[in-house]
Amino acid sequence: MIEEYNKINNPNDLLEFISNNIKYGFLGKNGKSYYHDDDFKNSFFDEYVLEDKDDILNTLYGNCWDQVELERDWFSTHNYEFKTIFEMVSVEYKNDYPTHTFLAYREGDYWYWFEHSDNKHKGIYKFNSFGELMKFEKSKYIETLNDYNITEEELGRIIFREYQKPNKSINVDEYLDFVLNSKEINFT
Repeated sequence: MIEEYNKINNPNDLLEFISNNIKYGFLGKNGKSYYHDDDFKNSFFDEYVLEDKDDILNTLYGNCWDQVELERDWFSTHNYEFKTIFEMVSVEYKNDYPTHTFLAYREGDYWYWFEHSDNKHKGIYKFNSFGELMKFEKSKYIETLNDYNITEEELGRIIFREYQKPNKSINVDEYLDFVLNSKEINFT
C-alpha cells in the first residue's frame, strides 16, 4: 500500500486513493480495528488512539482525525501550503455531537477544502479565500449537527482551531486538549 501511496502526485489522486482504500473507523489501544457501528461509538472514548500515516496504511481504517494525518503527510511531502482544522461544539468532551477535522490547502490564488471522511460532502471544493471556505464548511457542519437536534444556544458554541501535527498514539482526551489549545480561527 505504501508504494501506491508514494506514487500519488496530485490532490485528486490522493482523494481517489483514500476513497478506494481507507475505510472509516479507528485503531483501538487494544490493537483492534473498530468500524463505524455501535461498537465504534461505545468504544471510542475508551479505546481510541491517534493513527499516523503508517498506521492508516497498515490498518486501512481511520476516522477524520486519523485521515487528516495521512493527508497532512501527503500535502507536506508535496510542499503545499495547507491548514488542518478541528471543529466541535464546545461542551464537555464526552457528548453526542460529532467533532470534525479537515484539511484546507492553497493552490495559486485559491483555497480548497479537501474532504474525504464526511461521506455526504466528500470531494475537493474550490474557494476564492480561506474565509469563504470556512463559512461554507461551517454551514455543512451545522447541517450535520441539526441531525442531532442541537439547540440554537449550542450552535453558538461551535469552535474552530487550526492545529499542527499532534503526537502519535494519543488518546481522545489528549487529542482534544491538544487541538483545543491550538490557534483559534475567527472568520466571520
